Amino acid sequence: TTITLYITPGHTPGTVSLIVPLKDGNQRHVGGIYGGFTLGIARSGVPYFPDWPTGLKTYLASVRRVKDYEAKAGVDTMITIHSRIDKMMDKLAALKMRKPGEPHPFVNKELHQRFLNLLDECVSAQLAWRTKT
Repeated sequence: TTITLYITPGHTPGTVSLIVPLKDGNQRHVGGIYGGFTLGIARSGVPYFPDWPTGLKTYLASVRRVKDYEAKAGVDTMITIHSRIDKMMDKLAALKMRKPGEPHPFVNKELHQRFLNLLDECVSAQLAWRTKT
């Protein structure tokens, strides 16, 4: 099994995102784990980025990079590091009730692409607001 890691700074300079091969019975899927959803330019007094525009530009570049490499890898399953972001508890409950032949509740390529597009749009808007462009 090969898990591919990508450095995707933005949440912090050292944020890592992953591509993970998955199986559901005999069906193969590809999971994408985006390493960091929130942006801060400093934590506990440690500066990560010199200012908000720099942090936002870095984050936006990473989101766009993730969108590109995930599209090329065929990611169809979103895995998050925070269960509230992708309603993981609801998906786990649906998985327990899943009958043979029903779709897997975690597999949803369109939902994952919409999520990354939403991140792109929100960060772009914040960057435009902070730089007045």
